[in-house]
Formats: sequence, C-alpha cells, structure tokens
Amino acid sequence: MERHEGVGAAGPRDTAPRQPTASGVLPPRLNGSWSRPARLWLATVIVVTAMAVTIHLLLLFLYLAPANAISKQHRELVNSYVYPEFDQNWKLFAPNPLQGNIYVDARAEVRLPDGSQRTSAWVPLTEQDIERIRDNPAPSHADQNLLRQAWDFYTRTHDAKGLPIGLQGQLAEVYVRRIAASRLGPALLGGQVVKVQLRSTYRPIAPPKWSGESDDEPVTYQTLTWWPVSKEDFR
Repeated sequence: MERHEGVGAAGPRDTAPRQPTASGVLPPRLNGSWSRPARLWLATVIVVTAMAVTIHLLLLFLYLAPANAISKQHRELVNSYVYPEFDQNWKLFAPNPLQGNIYVDARAEVRLPDGSQRTSAWVPLTEQDIERIRDNPAPSHADQNLLRQAWDFYTRTHDAKGLPIGLQGQLAEVYVRRIAASRLGPALLGGQVVKVQLRSTYRPIAPPKWSGESDDEPVTYQTLTWWPVSKEDFR
C-alpha cells in the first residue's frame, strides 16, 4: 500500500505557516492555551473580586437586617464600613416619605495676602448639582447623591441644638466640612480659605388637593457655625 505523508481522516494536514492578523496577533484558536502565570493571575483576580463583593454584601446585610447577635457584636466594624459612603436613606418610602426640597449653601472666610479677612457670598451647592444633572442622560452618582446623603447623614446625627450624637455625628461634621471645602477652596477671592460655613433651606412641597393635608408648612432655615479647615480638608 502506498503511504501518503500528512494525510489523515480529517484531510491533509495544514503545514502552511501561520499568518498573523492585521493587528500582528495570531488568531485565538492558533495561540494555544494561556500560560501558567496568566492563568494564576486571572484566578487571583477572580478570587479577590469575589471575596470583596461577598464581604461588601455581608456588611451591608448586617447593617440593614434587624438587630441580631452578630450585628451587635460587630457593630463598630459594620458602621465604620457603611458610614458615610454607603449610608441608606429610607425617606423615599411610607409611612413618612420626604415631602420637601432641601437646598444646601456654603460660604468661606478667606485670609488675604495682606493679613485681612474677607467673607465670600453664599455658594449654592445643591444648585450646582442640579445644573450638572439637568438634561444629562447619565449623571454621576456623586452629583446625584454625595451632598444630599452627606447632609441627611449630618441632620440625623445631631440633636436639636446642633450637637453631634456620638462618633457618627463627629464623622458627619468632617464629611460635610470636606465637601464644602473642596467646592469652595483652597483659594478664593485672591486668598486662602480658612473657614467654611453651611446653611440649609427646606421648602415644603404642596400636597395634592385630594389629600386633604394642610399646605401651610413654612420654609425653614438652618445655619451652622463656622468650621476651621486645614489642607487635608481640600483633598
């Protein structure tokens, strides 16, 4: 029987040299399997990502779930992770949904090169966010929620006299102060920002006529004390 080299059941063996694609890379089916270091790197990324997502979901679950032995035992760890970036606000839902608009403004006390000090006009921080969101099909999470949640976090962790309630209240002050400082400074009016002050305006939304609720709720204002700022607050 005559023997033919390079011929099998699937037809003649392709002995032509491999031709790279236009990008200079061989087609995936001709590249062979990944190298061992590449496989180890990919496996490590997958494992680390899965662990990070699991821990994140677990801590949020312990924060949102009813108080239990585990959440009480690890309360400090859970709160330190959740606050302030992942804080939850349930005022969207019944029985007491938020029925008003809150606007936050800030101003700065500026030290000029000659040593004198000058106070800036009020800067409408909430209006800045609204302008970035309006007509934007994909507004950023920061523009939508950063200032709003920070202010809500502040009001929930301070008493009627404006004093912080525990460590969360102190953390809320730092958080709000840094947001204001980053919006205003560090340089303003030709000088250095040394203090910031915030105020809020609450404007109630009139209820629908069929609700029978009163619409005489007044507009309320809240002005905070002056807070000194440092270079770290502008980062």
